[in-house]
Amino acid sequence: MNILIVGCGREGSELARSIARQGHTVTVLDNDAMHFDRLGTDFPGRTVQGFSIDRGALERAGIATADAFVATTQSDNENIIAAKVARDVYGIERVAARVYNPGRREVYERLGLATVTSTSWGARRLEQLILHPNVIDMEQIGHGEVKLLRTQAPAAWCNRPVTAVLDGNGVVCAIARDGKAFVPPPTETLKTGDHVYLSIPSSRLDEILALI
Repeated sequence: MNILIVGCGREGSELARSIARQGHTVTVLDNDAMHFDRLGTDFPGRTVQGFSIDRGALERAGIATADAFVATTQSDNENIIAAKVARDVYGIERVAARVYNPGRREVYERLGLATVTSTSWGARRLEQLILHPNVIDMEQIGHGEVKLLRTQAPAAWCNRPVTAVLDGNGVVCAIARDGKAFVPPPTETLKTGDHVYLSIPSSRLDEILALI
């Protein structure tokens, strides 16, 4: 794939290096040429100096032929404008943007833009480490109605089939057992020491916390 990343901060540069290592064509656009030092001397992609919302700079960076676009500048406003230009003007289907203000994530989503808000994720993870270290809230789906969790199988679930979790209201997506992970068939029985990845209705979270 041909991928354009705007913003060569810590996240943008790490993303660019990772994607390039997988064999994709990567171009990084940033207003400060010194930021390109973060990419390292062995970075195989292109770098273009310019503003993320300058169409001339975007076109020099090859936005017209990009298959995917990621906005990772330090400004939420720049990210949303650049992402909308990529999607609405240049017709790029795979567009994602970094969001620093968690309150703006819903606005982005209403505009149909995929976003990442590490501030919210980090705050939730720190809370879990302090309050519920044995239950990791990995992701929320929709507007939080469904949660994806990782937890050690509580004693009440052991020796019971995966379909019995939360009386059938939880879906066990994967099990990590003896150092290996697998997707369980409906007949699989949970065992002591299993680490379970499951999706549940958010309303049932307190029930799981009480079990652990």
